[in-house]
Amino acid sequence: MSVQASPPTESRLRRALYALPFLVLSALMTRAFAMAEPIGPLLQEMVQNSVFTAPGGVEVPVIQGFYRIPLLDNIFAVVTMAFGQLQFFTDQKAYWQSLVFLTDFAGMYAVVLIESYRPGNKFPAIRFPVVFLFLSQIFGIGFLAPLFFFTFYVLTPAYKLTTPSLHRPGVAPCLALLPTIVLGYYLTHFPSYFHSSLEARNWWNWIWQLFPVWGSVIMLALSKIFPQPSDKSERASGKELNLLRLTVGVLSIVGMTTWWYTLAKMDYTIFEVFVPQHLINFPQDPHLGLRTVIQYDYICCYSAGFLWLTYHFKDLESVGVCTISWIRAVTVSVVLGCVVGPGTLFILIWLLREELLAATRTDSSKSED
Repeated sequence: MSVQASPPTESRLRRALYALPFLVLSALMTRAFAMAEPIGPLLQEMVQNSVFTAPGGVEVPVIQGFYRIPLLDNIFAVVTMAFGQLQFFTDQKAYWQSLVFLTDFAGMYAVVLIESYRPGNKFPAIRFPVVFLFLSQIFGIGFLAPLFFFTFYVLTPAYKLTTPSLHRPGVAPCLALLPTIVLGYYLTHFPSYFHSSLEARNWWNWIWQLFPVWGSVIMLALSKIFPQPSDKSERASGKELNLLRLTVGVLSIVGMTTWWYTLAKMDYTIFEVFVPQHLINFPQDPHLGLRTVIQYDYICCYSAGFLWLTYHFKDLESVGVCTISWIRAVTVSVVLGCVVGPGTLFILIWLLREELLAATRTDSSKSED
């Protein structure tokens, strides 16, 4: 009779200390939040008048109550008013930067969703990402994403990645992932930026704000509807990987198209649009302050995502799954990121991790045979 080996132990404290750079990103985002202070009174005044105003005589009637839940309406009346600054093209730099950022985020959202279905990820914050994502709509993804990935890394040692029974999400969730992103995210995101009516953009943005809720409901429903094969064979594992390839392929095309569309249309340099110009000194112009916060939001969110992937690849290297030339990897990533955009680069690197783990499972299966 075979005895099942217990998983190798690894100090969570050691992993937490190793992951402290995540917390530096959250601290940076905390400082950036203060730069939006000048625009606060302007947003409150516009909310009271139910009219978005901007220099140049722009006046857009906006929705003040949408969900018919006072707490949510009070919170998101201010949030959607701030999004008007991003989506109404009154600040062109903010428009283009946030368009790329929020289109890119669909890929990170897909990763977070599918990771929540892995049997080894039992911690509530990872298992039910709707809470983290909903709070991010209020407190900023640039602040909470580093905390999320910090927790994720500390609680996910290498054996959880390399043990198929702990890592594989199942065919049904993989099948549900793409329609969830399309219906729960893209369907409301793009009209928020491209609808010809600014009032309609505001309406669509109110719906988009709760994408964590809509996406979780759609993902759960489709995962129950789609058939889940009972076998855990290599064939089922291959089907999961093919579905993830399809999803990443579609999201990559959307993200890369948006990236190149933005570069072609905007009248500014990448540095002007995506890199914040303030850190020590705070901007006095309220609109510049809000734009700077969104720039830091993007940087801190994706820095945390890439750091999380880096740590996981280090784990895989330590257990012999792969060997990495880090100088070459960083160089290729920078070049590829300039071509496809940061968000697309993130999901492509994540898919590479999945490919390596799938190849390891295949090799293990052959060796057992």
